[in-house]
This record gives sequence, C-alpha cells and structure tokens, in this order.
Amino acid sequence: MDLHLARSLTAALHDDACIFGYSGHFPDEHSARLIELGEAVHHSHETTHSAKGRLGYVMVEAYQNVVRYRTIPTNEEVRAKGRSMFQLRCHAQGQVLATRNPVTRPQQRILQERLTELQGKDTRELKELFMEGIQRANVPGMRGAGLGLIEMVRRAGAKPGWSFEPLDPSHILFKLILELGDAGAVKTYDPALDEGLQKLVLEHALSTYYAGFWDSEVQHAILGTIRDERMGSTGEKGKRYDMAGRVADLLHALVGTEGNLIVTYQNGVRPVLSIGGELAPEQLDRIHQQMHEPEVVISVGDGFLKGKMLTVVHIPW
Repeated sequence: MDLHLARSLTAALHDDACIFGYSGHFPDEHSARLIELGEAVHHSHETTHSAKGRLGYVMVEAYQNVVRYRTIPTNEEVRAKGRSMFQLRCHAQGQVLATRNPVTRPQQRILQERLTELQGKDTRELKELFMEGIQRANVPGMRGAGLGLIEMVRRAGAKPGWSFEPLDPSHILFKLILELGDAGAVKTYDPALDEGLQKLVLEHALSTYYAGFWDSEVQHAILGTIRDERMGSTGEKGKRYDMAGRVADLLHALVGTEGNLIVTYQNGVRPVLSIGGELAPEQLDRIHQQMHEPEVVISVGDGFLKGKMLTVVHIPW
C-alpha cells in the first residue's frame, strides 16, 4: 500500500466507522472471520441483541452467494473487469453490504425473477416463502437463487438493490446491495464512494482492505482473513501473522482508541501486507525503534489530520 492508496482509502472511509473489502480466492473458511467482524461491529456500536446475529448471518449469506454461484470467465480482460468483490460499510445508522460477481445469462434470469419476487414482500411473507422453499429445496434452480437469498433479504430487513452489467456474450456482472439498520440509513450512503473503491481494488490488486476503528476483535478478524488467504506452510503463515499483530498493536497504541487504522493485503507477484495510521511526528521514532525486521519497510507522508503524519508499515507476505 503506497501513500496514495492509503490516502484514497482514508478518503473513501469518509465519516463512516469502517470499510471492509475482500476480493481474493473466496474460500469457505473466511465465513468464520466475517462472523467475527460482525461481532466486532456489534460490540463497538452497541446495536440491539437481534442485530448482533443478523449482521453476521447476512454477511455470510452474501459472501456464500458469491462463493457458490460466481462463474469465472476464461478471457483475462473480462475476468479482471468482472472480478468478484465483497464489501461491508458501517455508518451511523447501520451497515451496507455490497457484492459483485460474474454469473451466466441463465443464472441472471433466475436471479432477476427471484429478486423481483422478494422485493415486493414483507418480513412475514418472506418467512412463509422460506418455509415453502424448504419443502421443495430439491427443485432445480432453488438452492442458489432460493433459500439463502430469501433468508438473507428477510434478515436484512430492507429491500435489496441490484443491477446486471454485460461482460461478454456469456457472462453478466451481478451487483447486489443490502442495507441493515435504521430506515434512514440510505440517506447517508453514497454509492460513488464505493465505485472509487472498486477501481482501487483492480488498480492495486487488492485481496483485502480495511479502514476504520480498531480493537482486538477487528484485528483477529482482519488479520485472520489475510493469514488464511496466504499460501504457504502453517509455520511461515504463523510467523507473518504474529509480526502483523505486533505492528497493529503498536500502531493502535500510538493512534489511540479514537484513531483509525488502514490495512491492505496485495496478493500480487510479491504479496505484501500494509498497516498504517496517522501519527504525531514525535511518535515516528518509536515506530523505527521497534521495527527491527530487515524486510519491513516504513513509508511516511503528510496525513489528513492537522499535525499528523500518515505512517504505513509494509510486511512482505
């Protein structure tokens, strides 16, 4: 993560509590990390007890919808343009989940029909539809665009938003947006912010990115996702994970509980994990004193906050 990318993520965060994005291999194992992140958001924002499990459930279902039904085009240019992404944005009134993934044209028709049907139903009707679906779960086409999608929309408690964009003669880019929280949440959500993030993901080959508040729960979820994404031996992954934890602990202590951290994992030819935050100039010496690993690189530049320096620690991954 260069300083330009760090500033772009900070700007994209805007006034929200956090942004989490993922655009990697989409293994099933990441579902557990999403539940942990949902718990962290719940604890930090003191949401209702019912919202606690709801966010994690909807996140996992939205993620699994990408895992199970994305179709990867063979053409490299089309594949890059249709890269699958998952994003969570947390703001004052609630959360916004956004996913995008390539589907075939037959899948598009199924999704369009199902979502149109779900959009016009209330919570009670969605529950009834879900129960009916359980009775006919073996009907072709019902599993992917059926039960999981029904329950995801029901628990989100809001009307889904979606669009389809042609990629090539065989593939369509399916975009889904789900909002959780107060009825006024949509008033603070700016889709343009996330369009810019999607461009950053493609430009910088981002597998994982995060910007926002930080605590031990967030750290476990975000660094755990990046650890599980990395190929290699268990011992080597553990070593890198421990190093990243030390860097995150130090930066969190320096920015304070009111400050934000920025994390990116770029899984390119030379994978690198970067963790950054805005520090006072007098705190920079402590970063340099405690980062003894020769492969670690530190970047420093002007921050957004007055009198602060944007400081990013890069760890080869």
